[in-house]
Amino acid sequence: MEMPDSSSTPVGIACHVRRFFLRELFVSPSPSPDPPGVRVFRASRYWQSNVCGAVVAGIGAIGLFGIVGGILLWQSQGWEGRQWGAGMFLFAIAAVWALFAGNAAAVYPYAVEIEESKGFRFYAPFKKIYMPIQEVQRVSWSWLWVGWVVRLRRRRGLLRGFVIHVAWGRQGRELAQAIGEELARRV
Repeated sequence: MEMPDSSSTPVGIACHVRRFFLRELFVSPSPSPDPPGVRVFRASRYWQSNVCGAVVAGIGAIGLFGIVGGILLWQSQGWEGRQWGAGMFLFAIAAVWALFAGNAAAVYPYAVEIEESKGFRFYAPFKKIYMPIQEVQRVSWSWLWVGWVVRLRRRRGLLRGFVIHVAWGRQGRELAQAIGEELARRV
């Protein structure tokens, strides 16, 4: 009797789930290894998985709200149940818009590229946002956000700034200092 080798056996669902949660999302953008003239700062794999997992969990919750809202809207006998269903369904649509078109999913980036004297490229789940130096107002520590907040001069959708969370560790401090140096060089 011949034993199948591991390369020919189909990969199970548990392997896909483990790969999804322990590594980065396949569709999330990632900075190139070491482009010339660009400094790259990356959060730990744990932080990247945490940020991407939170967005995926939000998408799952939005789907649940949409399904429950649709069921209430379609199956309710009274107006009150239909109003609740319509409200939940509209909330799900608004939340999808806020996450993607409103850039709310990009508040916590997991990697940042700094092009000297040009701009910054923030990598977040499903998004890569380029920000010229002129659009960045300041970088400062915030106890409320538990990290360094990069404030923008004008909004991009719902995005007023980026948060470099304290979970970045030493890389976060170095990134905040590098952004501060670029802003000081601009003036």
